This record gives sequence, C-alpha cells and structure tokens, in this order.
Amino acid sequence: MTFDTFTIILGSILLAYGFISAFFSPLTRKPKRHSQEEPAETGNASISIVLAVHDEEQEIERNLPILLNQEYDGQYEVIVVDESSTDDTSEVLKRLKNKYPNIYTTFIPSSSHYISRRKLSLTVGVKAAKYDWILFTNANCRPSDSHWLKAMASHCTEANDLVLGLTRYSNGATDYERYDRITTWFRQVHEASRRKVYAYCGHNMLLRKDLFLKNNGFLANLKFLRGEYDFLANEYGNKYRTAIADSPAVTMTEEPPTKKSWVNDHIYHIETRKHLANGFVYSLLEHLDNFMLHSNLAVQAVAVAVSLTINNYIITIAAILGLIMSYLIRVFIANRVMTETDEDISPWKIPFLETIMAWRNLQLNIKHNRCDKYDFIRR
Repeated sequence: MTFDTFTIILGSILLAYGFISAFFSPLTRKPKRHSQEEPAETGNASISIVLAVHDEEQEIERNLPILLNQEYDGQYEVIVVDESSTDDTSEVLKRLKNKYPNIYTTFIPSSSHYISRRKLSLTVGVKAAKYDWILFTNANCRPSDSHWLKAMASHCTEANDLVLGLTRYSNGATDYERYDRITTWFRQVHEASRRKVYAYCGHNMLLRKDLFLKNNGFLANLKFLRGEYDFLANEYGNKYRTAIADSPAVTMTEEPPTKKSWVNDHIYHIETRKHLANGFVYSLLEHLDNFMLHSNLAVQAVAVAVSLTINNYIITIAAILGLIMSYLIRVFIANRVMTETDEDISPWKIPFLETIMAWRNLQLNIKHNRCDKYDFIRR
C-alpha cells in the first residue's frame, strides 16, 4: 500500500464527505425558539374542539370520551360535525350527548356539492363554536392523557395566533410510517420557526376563531378535496405568532392508517403542495437531504469498486470508513430524536428507512402524475 499525495487527498475527501453528508437530515434541524412570552404552567383559555366525522362510529366510541373527560380549569366544548354518516355514528353521538353536557353535534347534508365536504364541515363547526380558540383534531386521534388540553392551552397566549401540536402514529403503525411522520414534522416545524409556516402534517392544531372568520376560513381553497390543515397553517401561520407544541404532554396519537389511506393521504399532500405558498426553501432542503444521502452512498460505493480494481486498498478502507462513519452518525442523531419524541423505532434502522424514503416518494409522485386533476377537486 502506497501513501502517495493523491491517495491521501482522495481518502480524506471520502472521509469528509461521509462525515458531512450525515448531517443532511431533517432530524438535525430543531425549531428555533423565539424570545416570546413563555407558556403559562396551566392554561385556562376558552376552547372549542372541532372535528368532522364520517362513518367512524368505532373511532368515536374509543376516542371521544377522552376528549370529553379532560381535567381542565377553563371552559371547553367538543363540536362534532357528522358528514352524513351511513353507519351508527349518529347513535353513538346521541349516547355521548346524554352522558356529557359539553358535546354539541351538527351535520352537513349529503347533497353538498362543488366544495370540499371536510372543509365545509370544519367551517360549520367553527361557526357553531362558542369560544375564542378552535382546536382542530380527528376522530381517529386520542390525546396523551386527561391533561392534554391543559398542556395545549398553555400556548394560548397573547403572543400566539396558531399552535401546531405534535401528532404521532401509535405503535401499531409500521416503523416506516412512524418515521415518515416524524421527518415531515421536523421539516415543517423547522420551516415554521425560521421562515414561514408552510404546512402541517398533524391533527392537533389551535387557531384563533376570529382569525379564521375574518379571513373567510377555507374560501381560497374550498374546491380542493383535502389539505385542510396544510392550507390553514400556510394561510394563517406567522412564524412570530406560531407556537410549536412538541412535548409528550401535548402529543396526540393517531391510529395506524390502512395502506390505502396512507397512500391516498400522501398523494393528496403532493397535490396540496402545488397550491401552498413559501415552499421553495422547504423543497430545496428536502431535495438536498436526499441528494447528500444518496450521493454519499454512490460516491463511496464507486470508490470501493474502482480502488479494488486498481489495488489501492487505502482508498478502499477510506470509502468503507466513510460509509460506516455516516451510518453511525445518523444512528446517533436518530437515537436522540427517538428518545425526545418518545418513539421506539430502533435507531439502527433509521439510515435504511431514510434511504427507502426517497424511492417511496418517487413512487408516490409517479402515482400522483397518473391521476386526473379532477381527482383532487370537488365536482
């Protein structure tokens, strides 16, 4: 083995590239904390929890009692808008109304056309709300415990108009699905805290009612079937007046998606992103993360193959060490994030999940491109 100048320089470049590329990951980017009023230890803002349901009797039976049994010092109500369900949703809601005084139910007729039924339902819920803050969530989500609302309400200060709460998948979801949700969350809250609120992937959002009504709610995007939370965050989010709620106490847990619903959600999100403002930097960082991850793998693999051909084993060792270093750094970063987010995904799997993600996203984009544009709007 010969330590000539070329070998030393190339080996150093391979090691440096392996080291640097490992830090191009959304998991390395924490939201910037602005110097604003600290949340109170206990919140007592008046809150209306709004959710729209359609054929979700089992989810309502499981999760709504947790919303209705919150230990909260302030006033709150739960408003459920039924989108003309065909199962026993109405019967379940009647039973809950007989038991809990703080639930209000309404519905939208099945004849509603030309606009998104989900956005229409949420708008009906907001207009029916008695209180100043609206908390949007879904029937398939459950709060961390009976103090969840108190923890979310601690962010309802004069300094904030919008609160984005963490939503994670339950352990019944696959490791990939849970990791995908985490990385999307990290990208979105990083963007929200540094430049402009771009999108929101959860079901745990607080918004001032008067802000929603004054700006006509979903009027600008009512024709699009989905993307309700993305559009709300994008239109009403101001980085100086948006709080990021990501502690275990505020976490909402979503039930595992079916394969079909997971794919559909992502395809709709791809379409929604085309209509959101301020997405250039978000997309640039996403593409840069993928490029650095895959280019490191490609460069190191080519270096191993070529160096073995010419019997330059110093380069071979440097390239292998570059791959190992990149892998171990990503594992270390993932371990810290999994602990902070209370996820139990093995950190040793994360680099492989990151690699898979780019290819699965490519498949989803191909599926999206094959869709008709009228699949995404109400006709």
